[in-house]
Amino acid sequence: MNFTIKVPLLILVFSFSYAETKKKITFLIAEREYQTDSSIPKFIDKHLLGHYSIFICDADNEGTKRHHLNNSNFINETDLLFVSVRRRAFTHKVMNSIRNHIDEAKPVLGIRTASHAFELRKESLPKDHQEWTSWDREVIGGNYNGHLGKGLTCSITPHLKTKEHIILDGVNLPFSTPATLYRNSPLPNHSLPLLIGSVKGHPSEPVAWTHKTMSGSRIFYTSLGHIEDFQKPSFNQLLKNAIKWCLKK
Repeated sequence: MNFTIKVPLLILVFSFSYAETKKKITFLIAEREYQTDSSIPKFIDKHLLGHYSIFICDADNEGTKRHHLNNSNFINETDLLFVSVRRRAFTHKVMNSIRNHIDEAKPVLGIRTASHAFELRKESLPKDHQEWTSWDREVIGGNYNGHLGKGLTCSITPHLKTKEHIILDGVNLPFSTPATLYRNSPLPNHSLPLLIGSVKGHPSEPVAWTHKTMSGSRIFYTSLGHIEDFQKPSFNQLLKNAIKWCLKK
């Protein structure tokens, strides 16, 4: 017996018998800079469908509804949150669901703008909505301080001390990205850098790391996630490995 869940980005069809045993991944997609509303569904279709139960929560890119997350009820039952959000402040109910997920020691995987997912800038906080200004340091384990300018090619190499980490298994390095290099140095002491980004004439920066929250949630974050990154087998392999690591598979 099959059933269908319709979401704004894609339609997912799967069997009751399989859905009950597969790990659930819920994607939060609410950013307009890197077109992850396009790249992530393609990644899901090619690499994840058939292996996991997939749910998508999204929000409008413009207007009054950009701080309203659709299908947010999926957060409560998911095994892994995959976050691609930029400067949004969702309702108290949604933010509490995200906090509960982490309080229950469930994992989070964040890409690119997830470091500043819930911190507004030059915008008033809507009534009955919340920011989470300490999210980057508390959950992501990062230290986001802006980024370099556009048009600079960034080379991605392994961190020498962690180059044998299981998340890097099968990831062909080095590779390059057109994504602007995020400044995250120095990382908090408990974050473990995996990949380094280098732009000629500038200090190198960590671009992928793991972290564990105070509650015990496994965290993987990468500042990669440009639409062109999703066209690279190395980046796709990195995400697939990170998902398995987060879910302890």
